[in-house]
Amino acid sequence: MMVHKGKQRSVPEILIELREDDPEFKQAITAQSFRPGQVVADPEHLSRNLFTLMKGRVQLVREGPNGRRLAIATLGPGSMFGEGAILGAVDPSVKAVALTDCIVWAVPQPQAQSLTLRYPVLSWGLLQTVGQRLAQVENRMEEVAYKRLPERLAGLLLELANGGRAIRGTSHQALADMLGTYRETISAILRSFKDDGLVELGYRKIELRDLPGLKLAAGTIE
Repeated sequence: MMVHKGKQRSVPEILIELREDDPEFKQAITAQSFRPGQVVADPEHLSRNLFTLMKGRVQLVREGPNGRRLAIATLGPGSMFGEGAILGAVDPSVKAVALTDCIVWAVPQPQAQSLTLRYPVLSWGLLQTVGQRLAQVENRMEEVAYKRLPERLAGLLLELANGGRAIRGTSHQALADMLGTYRETISAILRSFKDDGLVELGYRKIELRDLPGLKLAAGTIE
């Protein structure tokens, strides 16, 4: 494999190179595309495959017995999930749902276990993702303890916009799942944000009109 110096390569870049260099790795991969809101993997698939998010964003969502959903993690490009294929443990109430347009690679359990032993980047990518998920859980616990829901929603909108002014493909239900509340509550707060001139609302699109105002609402400006 060619060694690159300088800028550190991302997990997707390394895996694309592995696919080109290793016929067995290429044969083991199944690549799929998903639209926002589509189920990427149900609990059974998460227990039998190791997934790599090559492009887009995915939520890991836990469904409770009353039908209420909670997003336990939001994953970006290079994230790996389906650790049950490697570790054997799986949560039967968790599924992966596309938050944006996504491209996902899946490797079945037998090949995933052998390839993980052969290529440390797979173990490293999985460990890195688990660390990110733990950090997200800790941040949300802190927000729940110290911030009101409008503050948390304003902060989430800024995070999802990622420095831009528009959030596309994210439904009110997805926002509610991320914050552990109800869609109706999120819709009501968004309408109040709109009335205050902070955002403009459209179908699966939220335009951030007043970034300083949103930062103030999120409690990030002293």
